[in-house]
Amino acid sequence: MKFHRVLLFTTIQMDITPVGEDLHVLLTCDNMPRIGCTAFARIEKDADTPQCEMSIISNDSDPDRLFCEYVAGNLAIKTGQNVLCTGGIFVDEPDEHMIAKLYENVDEMIKDWTDFLSD
Repeated sequence: MKFHRVLLFTTIQMDITPVGEDLHVLLTCDNMPRIGCTAFARIEKDADTPQCEMSIISNDSDPDRLFCEYVAGNLAIKTGQNVLCTGGIFVDEPDEHMIAKLYENVDEMIKDWTDFLSD
């Protein structure tokens, strides 16, 4: 399922594909579409509260890492599924307001997915 948001400074898209009992997410933006990061969140089923273990492949200086890690971790905790997120969101020289808007819209897309699952 595709979730899409248009912001004043970029467009972001989250393609979520169930793979068995796991999820694959392709996270992209129109400014610079690329695979800048891969983040895997493995849900810890034995924990009393939902937790996940993260594995990340990325260049340490790559800002895409923040969003892939955020999406994988949040989706894993909210759905109880293992999540692999690839891609990333890159905006050249973002200010604090732009970063806040990106996270706000990513959160909305995560909520749209969890709402879809509960319907």
